[in-house]
Amino acid sequence: MGPLDDQVVRADSLTATDGGLDIAVYSHWYRALPLPSLAVVELTVDDERIDTAALSVTVNGHRYGWAELAGRGDEFWFTTDPLVLHTPVATRAGRQHRVRLLLGLSIPYILTGPARVPLVAPSATDKTLTAA
Repeated sequence: MGPLDDQVVRADSLTATDGGLDIAVYSHWYRALPLPSLAVVELTVDDERIDTAALSVTVNGHRYGWAELAGRGDEFWFTTDPLVLHTPVATRAGRQHRVRLLLGLSIPYILTGPARVPLVAPSATDKTLTAA
């Protein structure tokens, strides 16, 4: 865990939509990363674990289903731009939600161990926030 963990999910990150709860997530890494680097997303909202298969992601104005991310090495998540997780959680503006997120970013240029696998940089968030 690192010094930017507190900025991964910010006070204004939640938005109520017709399709559910959107969560703006910011990278805790210092460089832009290709979308397949989004290796781990363990999301719990109000103590209910959200299946990653139910998530979609918007980055750079493009929306992708979770399963599509592995094939989007040409698309990058920039450090100053949010990646929006679209969840099926029913909500409304003004409602509070406890959001717990374990985010693991696979760093393709830092290889570790004898197998030389990419480092996975973790970040953990646990916050109660109000949806806009």
